[in-house]
Amino acid sequence: MFDPDPVIMSSGRTLRETVLESSPVLALLNQSFISSWSLVKELEDLQTDVSNSALSHIARLHLEKYSFPVEMMVALPNGTVIHHINANYFLDQTAMKPEEEESTMFGFTGGFEDPSTATYIRFLREGLEKAKEHLP
Repeated sequence: MFDPDPVIMSSGRTLRETVLESSPVLALLNQSFISSWSLVKELEDLQTDVSNSALSHIARLHLEKYSFPVEMMVALPNGTVIHHINANYFLDQTAMKPEEEESTMFGFTGGFEDPSTATYIRFLREGLEKAKEHLP
């Protein structure tokens, strides 16, 4: 499950207007993920909901990994977050010059002109690889 947290700041808008409009990204999301988003306030409310302990648990797991303003997460169906990146860090990484990419966690590859698209696809693929460790 892919669960980017609140898409509310300019970095969220930037993501929606770039990587989340990319055909290769959308194809990967549609093929391998349940893509959703949640507001922090909604997760905080769900976390305290005593009538649904499973949902409360999942909300707590996501809030534990959240950093302001936007957190992109890959989670298992049970809510365990197996991969995440803060949007500000993501945008900082994709703003680097290509010659600086060698030393970054998310380099630019894959033949995409837009480094953010390549970086986002790498993030999703890394999440899929990490998920394999948890699935039978």
